[in-house]
Amino acid sequence: MLASVSEGGVSREQRAELASRARRFTIDGQRARSAAAHALATPVVVFHPGDLELVAGAATSRRRLLDRVALHRDPASGEARRRYAEALRERKALLERGGPTALGLSEFEEVAVRHGVALARARRGAAGALAERLGALFPGVAPPGLELVAAYEPGGVEDVVAFRDELARRRGQDERRGSASFGPHRDELALALEGRPARTHASQGQQRLLALALTLAELDCVREARAVEPLLLLDDVSSELDPARTEAVHGLLERAVGQVFVTTTRPELIGGGGAGGRRDFVVERGAVREVLAGRAG
Repeated sequence: MLASVSEGGVSREQRAELASRARRFTIDGQRARSAAAHALATPVVVFHPGDLELVAGAATSRRRLLDRVALHRDPASGEARRRYAEALRERKALLERGGPTALGLSEFEEVAVRHGVALARARRGAAGALAERLGALFPGVAPPGLELVAAYEPGGVEDVVAFRDELARRRGQDERRGSASFGPHRDELALALEGRPARTHASQGQQRLLALALTLAELDCVREARAVEPLLLLDDVSSELDPARTEAVHGLLERAVGQVFVTTTRPELIGGGGAGGRRDFVVERGAVREVLAGRAG
């Protein structure tokens, strides 16, 4: 995928090449230092049907959301997450080979603690920012009176000594279970509607509405952190929303300042566009062509 980006009068090209066993990211033809560096160059926020997992799926999807927001608020958090995961993998391997008394465990646990604490702090900040934005956004798209609460539930602690002691204490348990039972890899962003877990009690329409609200909250968090307008990509945004909620969502899009790309099979539901206006394109037999004004739908 190749994208030409113009920002502040300066243009650049970014390319992402994804294969089954390799990924390559470049900026103006030069290999990016990391996937995170490539993402930071041009902030993009995406909503697609799979994002229902943000509400109904396992905590992994919500941790990824926290990590995306944290990356823009604190770019060092990406390296902390990578180093923490590496240290846990090495600790697991040592436990499998040598048990709770294996040489080197303390050293890898020290690395895990240092980067795990940094990751947990970054995620807590990201969760707070998301919760604040959700509190402002959700009433505008949700049915009147529907209460949402978002809260960060840490899987570890942010105290270095307590973290180190807990990893050491759980070595035998973690050897038996084959994974670490304590730390930010077990973090959760808990979402509750009307006091009940959204994951198990939200209807499909509510799940979609909440997933979209999380995306818009992410957009606001990235905008605030970077002082730029992220690109917003929305796939099939109108599916399963009633007319009133669809109108509310598109009202938010009308006020969008940045560039928004929307894919839909129901173009008649999309408004005329924000300050930059609307342009329509269709995909036919693998080719993209623009639809002239007045001929969309």
